[in-house]
Amino acid sequence: MAILVELLNAHGKVIGLHKFTQSQIRIGRAYDNDVILLDPHSCAEHALLTLDDEGQWQLSDLDSVNGTRNSQGQRVNTQAISQSGQEFTLGKQRLRVIFSDQPVAATQPLSKSVEALRLLSSVPYLLLLILLISLSMAFDFWLGAIGEQANNWHRQLLLIPIILLACAIWPAFLALWARFSAHEPRLRQQVALTYSLILLWVLWDMLSSWLNFNVNNSGINLVLHQLVPAILLLSFFWLGFSLMSMKKRWLQGLLTLSLSSLFWLMPYLQSATPQMAPQYQSQLLPAGWLWRSPTEMEQFLQDSGNIFAKAQQQTEAAAANETEPDN
Repeated sequence: MAILVELLNAHGKVIGLHKFTQSQIRIGRAYDNDVILLDPHSCAEHALLTLDDEGQWQLSDLDSVNGTRNSQGQRVNTQAISQSGQEFTLGKQRLRVIFSDQPVAATQPLSKSVEALRLLSSVPYLLLLILLISLSMAFDFWLGAIGEQANNWHRQLLLIPIILLACAIWPAFLALWARFSAHEPRLRQQVALTYSLILLWVLWDMLSSWLNFNVNNSGINLVLHQLVPAILLLSFFWLGFSLMSMKKRWLQGLLTLSLSSLFWLMPYLQSATPQMAPQYQSQLLPAGWLWRSPTEMEQFLQDSGNIFAKAQQQTEAAAANETEPDN
């Protein structure tokens, strides 16, 4: 029967896997061993795995400096391996002995979110996102340049790479978290997901301006202004945690709701700070952006005149009622 030796890191994650069919396996730091250890606290010839005539495997320490310890932390000279999965520590290197007939765990299906985000691995897609976001920021810089800044707005273009790098801090944090959790970092996908959110937010901001220009005070518009950003944030954080292969769904949901709730908390935090400047809302867009045809000037003046005439009649009627003597 074949036997497998797994090398584990300090967190119990497998960092090496070796399969053998011979009856004697040498373990140590020397390069002529069957299992080569990189731990400096292990000896060149540290331990020996042997199979006796009765088919029983056992691990023997070869008088090593730091010894061989079992899963209970006890130092052993010879330890029989009675069951698959027994762990030992050689110096500071953990290893696990597994029999080849041990059943494997059930196959895990690929995450649907990861399957749906294969596009994020595309380098052209990432470059396209960077280009579109850069053009959007450049247009905002040009549009907001007034007065003395009107001729020097192009200097603000130097801020675009800095802003893009700042936006990459969150995906870098998630990739680092995944790396320390022994999962694939997927840094490029995390950055593409973040830039996708920024681009969608820019598109929503354009749509929001168009809605405000047409139906500023409608109930549907108010609902959309709360619902769409919430959906974008919930999707962004949920997919970001899915990309780092977070196993605990309850933790993923809790973190997603907690981080997304900042969107609703910000207005309350801003309202707690006194605003000395006057607050107003204005949406000035070309007339072609209206989904209704604008009223002609002559018709507008006529309608306004009718309104004022009607108001004048109502005022005169009210004054006449007040001056009539009581019978």
